[in-house]
Amino acid sequence: MKMKKLFLVIFAMSALKVSAGAQVNEQAAREKALRAARPHLGYLRPGQFLGIQRDEDLEQKLAAIAGGLAGSEFIYKVSPVGDEIKERSVVHHILTDIDDPVSLVAVNPLDGSTYLIHGFAESKADFNRLMGTLKLKISRPDQAEALADFYREVNPERLPLTPTIGLLDLKQAAERQCQDVPFDPKEKDFGAWWKQALRLYSAASFKQTATHTDSGYAVEWMVLSSPGAGLCGGAALRARLEVGSEGQVGKLSFVPLARP
Repeated sequence: MKMKKLFLVIFAMSALKVSAGAQVNEQAAREKALRAARPHLGYLRPGQFLGIQRDEDLEQKLAAIAGGLAGSEFIYKVSPVGDEIKERSVVHHILTDIDDPVSLVAVNPLDGSTYLIHGFAESKADFNRLMGTLKLKISRPDQAEALADFYREVNPERLPLTPTIGLLDLKQAAERQCQDVPFDPKEKDFGAWWKQALRLYSAASFKQTATHTDSGYAVEWMVLSSPGAGLCGGAALRARLEVGSEGQVGKLSFVPLARP
């Protein structure tokens, strides 16, 4: 009987060692992220530089959503922009024809599976696939809001999702937009936008909310849309993100309040 128990203990310890040894280390995860990203970046030439940088801040936010269960997921920024370190020189790579050259790839260290969560055609599907591996249970409004916050930061769909938290924040965001309009040196266009914005938005609620639905929650917040070519200042929109009870992100929609 004792021999049998001893055998079981040794077997269990061996299994744990095999499981631990099967995990993907950080260097291997980096290589997996690069291999996963490169074929899906159609603008890359064969052999073109593709830099990679670990994003530990996003990793920690993902871990917080999952209650610490996601603490070992790796998340990497990959981009053809940056410094390439060679044996006797440093080559600085830049791009001028791509607005958002940074992509995000997550790697699960347990099995090496990869998730192309920003900058790719399949990013939203891969984001939900990643959430599925975490086996989340979204049962409170604050959990839904935390997941929405993470979704906004990853931004799989590359949309204007930055929250505006008040009228002053809306004004500053529009002012930054209007700085890109070269024919308005005295800010006349912005002045006209702000005059209309005060009338239309001064009574609007900028508070983020999470409302219970049949499938989970609907998280809503205020954003400022892009102004359009040659225009100064966008429109205030109410963004609405559907968050399922198991962490799956559904439809993202925008409802305009009005346009100045």
